[in-house]
Amino acid sequence: MMLSLGLLPLASCDRVKTKVKTVLKELKNPEPTPTTAEEDAMNRTLDDPKVFDPNAPRPKAVALEDEAPEAPAAPEVNKSASVSILGYHDFRDHGGTPMMIAEPKFRQQMEAVRDSKIPVIPLSDVLAWKRGEKNIPEEAICITMDDGYVGVYQYAYPILKEMGFPFTVYLYKNYVNIGGRSMKWEQIKEMMEHGCEVASHTVSHSALTKKGTRTDAEYESWLLGELKESKEFLEQHIGKPCLSVAYPYGSYSDTIMELGQQVGYEAGVTVANTKVAWDTPNAKLGRYIIHGEQDGNFRLATSFHSRGELGSAKSLAIEAKDEKGEQLVQLSPAPNSTITERRPVIEANLIRLGSIVPESLRLRIGGYGMVPAEFDPKTFVLRYKLPSKLRREDCNVTLMFKRSTEAEEEMVTWKFKVDLTAAYLPAVAEAKKEAETPEPAQSK
Repeated sequence: MMLSLGLLPLASCDRVKTKVKTVLKELKNPEPTPTTAEEDAMNRTLDDPKVFDPNAPRPKAVALEDEAPEAPAAPEVNKSASVSILGYHDFRDHGGTPMMIAEPKFRQQMEAVRDSKIPVIPLSDVLAWKRGEKNIPEEAICITMDDGYVGVYQYAYPILKEMGFPFTVYLYKNYVNIGGRSMKWEQIKEMMEHGCEVASHTVSHSALTKKGTRTDAEYESWLLGELKESKEFLEQHIGKPCLSVAYPYGSYSDTIMELGQQVGYEAGVTVANTKVAWDTPNAKLGRYIIHGEQDGNFRLATSFHSRGELGSAKSLAIEAKDEKGEQLVQLSPAPNSTITERRPVIEANLIRLGSIVPESLRLRIGGYGMVPAEFDPKTFVLRYKLPSKLRREDCNVTLMFKRSTEAEEEMVTWKFKVDLTAAYLPAVAEAKKEAETPEPAQSK
């Protein structure tokens, strides 16, 4: 389209002409677009004639490994582990009844557990293990208390806190913070800050299997209320999930277990004198109920395959020395050491014990159970080569023996660690080791 200037004033025509000339000039010689610092650096590199010179030296390429390193495997769940759950009720300063244990007696039992070095773990760890999320020791103990008596806070809690033992209290709704011998919420929450977990003991502590005169519908509705209302009540006050329920008087049925699962309980604990194994159904985990001054159930609970009942086998400290001050039993891998060999030789040199009954020797290794170790009567060395690679970081070993047929059985336990990083990625482990090694001080 033609631009007509005939109708415009003369001054306007001049301005238009000037503007048109300016635009045409810019089109012929456009102003350069501003560049960033990064673009300037790129342009300088491209302007260098050596960049495209095939004879110019090139930076060395990073060499690739012929094979990708083996990725660390997920921790192997120790399916041979065994857990004893102890069940207590009320505590007092002295004396006792079947459901009430004296403080000195409870301390004696907890000291026996501590001295045995059997790990005490929270019940939540057992549930995580059964979900396949974490490992637990080969042998372990859980401690629980039912009902919510204030004696738990007054007598048991100080001992458990002193020894660093976690524990679980099973509370029923109608007996929390109501005065008398019931615990207050302040006491419960204080214990929760020092290893206490809270779980359900229903609403009324009634035997769940007693239907009474209720119709089927009424009975199921009542069961649902006992289980669900208690769980919701506790979670509202503690601000954490309530993972398990202790069946009052240990009475349960398939219906009760199913309803418990429906309302969100992950596990139910009974009063059956059985240890918890990998394949134990979560809804019926056994417990050993401790009755007053009687040690029967306590001794059963603390008896594992690798040892007798607590007190029936004498524990020999790994650091024990003979009269010359030399290590009484030499162990390999060394106690509390960290190794990189995933199929180590487990070895115990017993020469300084003086005498050994070969038939009494029993060796248990975490994840393998009892193993057929070989004993050389000439050197007094017990030896066992692991048949497969260790895939867990911790390895626990227990050796049982007698010095004579009439002597008391003794045991020595120790553990070592496997550096899985070094096992799977040796180069990474070596670099880490060098980085952690302090440089030698320079002489002035």
